[in-house]
Amino acid sequence: MYYQPSRGLGLLVGTLLALWSAGVAYVLYAFAGAASIGVVSFAGYVAAAAMLALAGLFAFWTHSLSTLAYAIDRNGLLIQWGPTRQVVPLGAIERLVPGTAVGVPGVEGVSWLGYHVGRAEIERIGPVMFYSTHQSPEQVLYVMTSERNYAISVEDPHAFAREIQVRQELGPTTTVTHHVERTGAAAQSFWEDESARNLALGALVLCLFLWGYVIARFGSLPPTLDLTFPPGARGELIAVSSREALLALPQAATALLVLNVLVGVFAHAHSRMAAYVLFGTAALAQLAMGLAVTLALW
Repeated sequence: MYYQPSRGLGLLVGTLLALWSAGVAYVLYAFAGAASIGVVSFAGYVAAAAMLALAGLFAFWTHSLSTLAYAIDRNGLLIQWGPTRQVVPLGAIERLVPGTAVGVPGVEGVSWLGYHVGRAEIERIGPVMFYSTHQSPEQVLYVMTSERNYAISVEDPHAFAREIQVRQELGPTTTVTHHVERTGAAAQSFWEDESARNLALGALVLCLFLWGYVIARFGSLPPTLDLTFPPGARGELIAVSSREALLALPQAATALLVLNVLVGVFAHAHSRMAAYVLFGTAALAQLAMGLAVTLALW
């Protein structure tokens, strides 16, 4: 048995949120591009990038909603949501409780009108993982198992419960274990490694600091720069360059950051140490470029 809940309202809201975020990102980008290079333009670009990332999240969540489905056979219950599949052995299901019996709490996670995926706590049940599009308690069915609890959204919870009970009585045809399957980028082991995530995040923060430092100094610089070595007033003049050339340093550091993080995420599944080296190298590159900028402006 294959069942897809009603998703129209949730898809509409998600699409509007994604378009709104992308529109705001475009406005911020245009504003930053029209401004002269400085703190204002830098803040505009950072805000535009953040809104674009948010638009990407809304688009991903909306796409995942379009794939939300439940399937049951004699072996188990399958909950499909985007790149995630929750596999629940039918024999592990201990109780089926309608939402009208215990109520429906607020969900922590992705939650808007017609769309609720995340965690919640219910006093009489405990922690629950929601994969639901409910708009009222009548559309919620709690699936309680020996390991964890789920909330799904069906128009007729009683009929859906009967389908599960019939298949439980028939018995399984093969052994199924309780587990989670992920595909694509969501399956990368990087997301489960806190140290790797912190290294990548640290490199990103250093990159932002590097750009902020360069932009903060940029407005006070003369149109051309006299580069000396060793740095300082008594150094030998080795080049004369426009101040715009200084932007090449954070640009190079950013390109290295993006490359190392992308490669590191996928390399993590084969070698954690290789991923750590890539993330660490990206962070060191930001520091090295920052030192280069400081010496150039000494």
